Amino acid sequence: MADPMLNGNMPDREMKDEETHTNQQAFAQPFAAPTPPAISAASARPGSMPPQPSARPDKPVAHGGPTRQFLNQAITPHLLEGMKYLAVYEPEKPLLWLADFLRDRSKEVEG
Repeated sequence: MADPMLNGNMPDREMKDEETHTNQQAFAQPFAAPTPPAISAASARPGSMPPQPSARPDKPVAHGGPTRQFLNQAITPHLLEGMKYLAVYEPEKPLLWLADFLRDRSKEVEG
């Protein structure tokens, strides 16, 4: 027979059949959860909050200083496209390739 002291803790005790039935009955009873009050569409948002936009804008809102706005509008999209190509194809002379790409893009966009 095993030692009644298990790892220095309280000794094991024999569980009586009555305790098992009592515990099972306690868990068998469903708990009454309170139901949340019904919220109508009008009361869901306070009147002081602006309505949420229904669709995303076509272009992101320009933010930051004038220099940042200029770079984000005129340079960044073209530079990112060239850098994506560099990351995928890894040309032998990446700076020369990027310079040529930007020169060609300038002719397309700026005329």
